[in-house]
Amino acid sequence: MPSLQVFRRAYMPGYGSDYGPWRYRLFPEHELRAQILKRCTTNISSDRGSLSASFQPHVSSANEDRSLIMDLSLPNGIWSLTCVFDGHGGHETADYLVAELPSLLTAGLSSTMANLEGVSDALTRAIYDIDEAIKRDFLEIFPEEIDEIATMSDTTVKARVNDQCSGGLNHRKALRCMRGSTILLALVDPTKTHLWVVNLGDGVAVLGSRRDANSQWNASILSDNHNGNNPAEADRIRQQHPDEPECIFDDRVFGNLAVTRAVGDHAFKLSRIYTDKIFLNVEPGFRVPAAIKSFIPRNMSPPYVSNLASVRYVDLHAQSSCDYFILMCSDGLVDLYTDDPDRAEPLTSLVQKWVEIVGDVVRDDIQEAMLGLLRHALGAEDVDSVSRMLTVDMPVAYMDDTTIVLQVL
Repeated sequence: MPSLQVFRRAYMPGYGSDYGPWRYRLFPEHELRAQILKRCTTNISSDRGSLSASFQPHVSSANEDRSLIMDLSLPNGIWSLTCVFDGHGGHETADYLVAELPSLLTAGLSSTMANLEGVSDALTRAIYDIDEAIKRDFLEIFPEEIDEIATMSDTTVKARVNDQCSGGLNHRKALRCMRGSTILLALVDPTKTHLWVVNLGDGVAVLGSRRDANSQWNASILSDNHNGNNPAEADRIRQQHPDEPECIFDDRVFGNLAVTRAVGDHAFKLSRIYTDKIFLNVEPGFRVPAAIKSFIPRNMSPPYVSNLASVRYVDLHAQSSCDYFILMCSDGLVDLYTDDPDRAEPLTSLVQKWVEIVGDVVRDDIQEAMLGLLRHALGAEDVDSVSRMLTVDMPVAYMDDTTIVLQVL
């Protein structure tokens, strides 16, 4: 017999009492696992050693996160590649990374196999190259000098860029340039003793390790926070643009973009004329054109957003631990905690909790490890909170796309 449906109303953390209360459905405890899984798109490797899961409770919103779990066939064997791409403004840039980045990585890594020190350079170069390719493809549509573009009519620009009736190639190139994506990437060599983690943006990568089965799990953060709320990143941009006080405000680039490093987002990398004359004439284009128009006058000495990734290398053979796994996530997982003042805590203590939740389960059942982590992020043992996060009927997206990748080493 189906359980009786119970509905309640509540205010949502971060939205204040001026909005709501909002209606949500209260699930019984025994239904929560299935309800969380229902809202996940998962991919598990054939050996069940790697898993990616994208969580999206908003049926009306398209998930802009993407992920990859795949092998790279290189001259010295099979390397393991896992990635999280957190798209923003749209999915087009993240889709392009899924399609094109693996072949660039394969080409770059194939020439460095004799030198492990060259792997880091090959990884950062591939990310730089793919962003430059996105820009180059766009500029080929408008090869004119900036002064010429400034005098083009909107009709001329629209006819050239909005070519959906003739295949849409120019339109797709423009969208890849306008949209953006972060990158979080883990690469493991065939011996599983060498690990590289690359990040561009504000995703989080964590290495879980323990000495033996009776030891406590330890968490090591292997990513940098490329976000305007990181003082080091904000200071870097201010130093690069010393006479532009509004290059960073409200912890965002131009008060608009949260991440300080990304692929795409060329409205923050190219001269303002490209945004004013071309990007704003792309149809369909920016979701909130007024927000883009507001920062055009601040764009005086681009670029403001970087495509230089951070790399961490870990020699697993030299470590004293014997059990390892990698946890990578888009910033949506962190936001589930930081958006609620009652649950916010330093990232170092938060990832330690994640590793403890996942560690004892991940080798036996990687899917259950993922579900346990999501359950904790949504409200842990509080059935009411978890139900509210799954079903609250708000007119706006109240939760960011959340993607988790787990890989057992």
